[in-house]
Amino acid sequence: MADLNLRQFPPPPYATSTTQTLFNPQEDLPGPRCGHTLTAVYHRLILFGGVTLVPSGGSDNSTSFIDSLILRLQCLTNSVYCLNSLTKKWTRVYPEGEPPSPRTNHAAVSCGDGVIIQGGIGPSGICNGDLHVLDMSSDTFKWKKVVVQEGMAPCPRYGHVMGLAGEKLVIFGGINEGNLVLADTWALNTTRHPNVWEILYPYGDLPCGRVYASASSTRDHRYFMLNGGRDQHGMPLGDTYKLEPFSSSGFWVWTRSPHLDLSKRYQHAAVFVNLRLHVFGGALSNTHLVDAEEAVSVLDTSTGVWVDTSNEVMRRSLHAAASIGSRIYVYGGIREGVLLDDLLISGELLSSGPTVPSFLWRSQNTPRPPASDMNDGYKPNFSREKLHDLVNKVISTLLRPQTWEPPVDRKFFLSFPELAELCFAAKQIIEQEPTVLQLYAPIKVFGDLHGQFGDLMRLFYEYGYPSRQGDIACVYVSFVQVEYPKNIHLIRGNHEAEATNTVYGFLDECIERIECNDGNRAFKLINDFFSHLPLAALIEKKIFCVHGGIGSSVFTMEQITNIKRPVDMDCEYNYKVVKDLLWSDPTAHDSILGIGVNERGSHIVSFGPDRVNAFCERNDIDMIIRGHECVLDGFERFAQGKLITVFSATNYCGKFKNAGAILVIGRNLDVVPKLIHPLPPPISPSENVPDKAWIEVDRERPPTPIRGQRKPDFEQGSTS
Repeated sequence: MADLNLRQFPPPPYATSTTQTLFNPQEDLPGPRCGHTLTAVYHRLILFGGVTLVPSGGSDNSTSFIDSLILRLQCLTNSVYCLNSLTKKWTRVYPEGEPPSPRTNHAAVSCGDGVIIQGGIGPSGICNGDLHVLDMSSDTFKWKKVVVQEGMAPCPRYGHVMGLAGEKLVIFGGINEGNLVLADTWALNTTRHPNVWEILYPYGDLPCGRVYASASSTRDHRYFMLNGGRDQHGMPLGDTYKLEPFSSSGFWVWTRSPHLDLSKRYQHAAVFVNLRLHVFGGALSNTHLVDAEEAVSVLDTSTGVWVDTSNEVMRRSLHAAASIGSRIYVYGGIREGVLLDDLLISGELLSSGPTVPSFLWRSQNTPRPPASDMNDGYKPNFSREKLHDLVNKVISTLLRPQTWEPPVDRKFFLSFPELAELCFAAKQIIEQEPTVLQLYAPIKVFGDLHGQFGDLMRLFYEYGYPSRQGDIACVYVSFVQVEYPKNIHLIRGNHEAEATNTVYGFLDECIERIECNDGNRAFKLINDFFSHLPLAALIEKKIFCVHGGIGSSVFTMEQITNIKRPVDMDCEYNYKVVKDLLWSDPTAHDSILGIGVNERGSHIVSFGPDRVNAFCERNDIDMIIRGHECVLDGFERFAQGKLITVFSATNYCGKFKNAGAILVIGRNLDVVPKLIHPLPPPISPSENVPDKAWIEVDRERPPTPIRGQRKPDFEQGSTS
């Protein structure tokens, strides 16, 4: 037995052991099934349970065999399959510990580094109300049973919904052993001990009892939306409700959205992506599925607009869906008495507009597509074990905040094949993210590091390891995102461009530290990764984060969200917008308004506080956070606090004695700077570089002076 000690947004475990999870190559494909669950945990999808054989007692076109309890052991499973979203490869997993019994129509939810399973129906009837956790915090998956304090608890049930709202695990509805359709709401705090169930008595518009509904939590777990289902009379429902906690008062509120009702259905699936609720398939009765014209519905919760589309392939029921980044995955189900075994993967969903996803059908036996031309002929050979080992190697080598020192021989510690594997994995993650990341507080925002890895280690040591937000700084941050994509977020800076990196030393460094031929190939791979990076981030829809600024051409968020990646800054049709996002600066002080010439060079502008105020008002945001310029105190306010520049590298280029800073943003969106000051000598990769080498670097690329200081004439046009 174990306490439920998984947190919603845990800091990643920075040390892992050798992978011990076993798999049988003969059982790698989940096969046909319905009534299973599909749950996203970072870049993995966990499929559990379900019906794998339609019993002979069921009608050819009916799902009534579930309600009739015509279930035998050979019809059900408690198997676990893991889909690596990077490789689209299924693996049969055999976790340690006592597994849940075979079951279907159970509920599952992702919580921290694991999956919680509850309820369902099995060969012996309705399963008990125990909570089972598939712990994925180490390389050996383990089943654990949650210890819950004795007292009131949800009765055994199936066909219910479960989700996270605030810090609570919430259960609603379903059918009990007396065949009664339930309308009760229960909650269990996932962060407090002992674990105790409490029955909730929410205010507001209470939903009627129902079974086979869907409930999908928003990505920040602030609330979840319940829709559809089947009532106690066997009639399908189409209503939509929101369940939301109010932490200040301890109250819970159900809110019905009458204008958000969709077409009636049950045994459907739903997921949230980018504030949009996507609903797939479902049934109208035991013998009739929803029409193809209504098989996929998308609700934009910000506008209250439903969009339907005809999709014959999505006509199914008792299937399962989950999302990773901006992609949706749908597996299995049943149609006209036939169990399905297909995996449907959406294209990348844009972060604006109520659009319906287009799906690519991927056969379980279809091999992963070959590497792109940008991979220079290298074909990644992914395996879960190898990725874990490589990430572990990166973490154990680099994450040493108090003891890290640069290598004396300057040799890179990864081989080219290892670097290529991780570049490809990181690219697969960011390709699934929107161009403007949608992030949530609390969060830490890092500014420019300019390769001063020692400063990153100091910031980790002083203010905590990365939890949810980061900036491009080093191989370490990029590679840890492979393992923990929910905890590290990257946006593009002005130096993440092949032309800039060719001229200003990165190509030479790759050749020197990785060896000539492989160095050139590594340079190409890394810059290909850079070209796919998101361009900005929006925290709680109120704080806009970008490397440079808004320049003269950026007016709306839609301009940015509509930019297609990969982005080549030298030949994009939206060149001006990208240039402004990555290169522009605020004017020297608040009294200089409008658009002005920037000393960095042609086509780069400066923007005044009037532009900042207009942008914030037009897009209904509170402020802008950007980097790009060295500031003496590590951070600097502009436009009466509407814009903050943050710079995380101390004593930039060994010249300016500036502090470094990060910005810590709390749940109420208060912004608190946290500083580190220069150390004598500076803890950075440059500490072993001779002074002569620094002089040569400065001649070729004069560093940008501290913000507000005019450059000498011979330094005009520096691209730092």
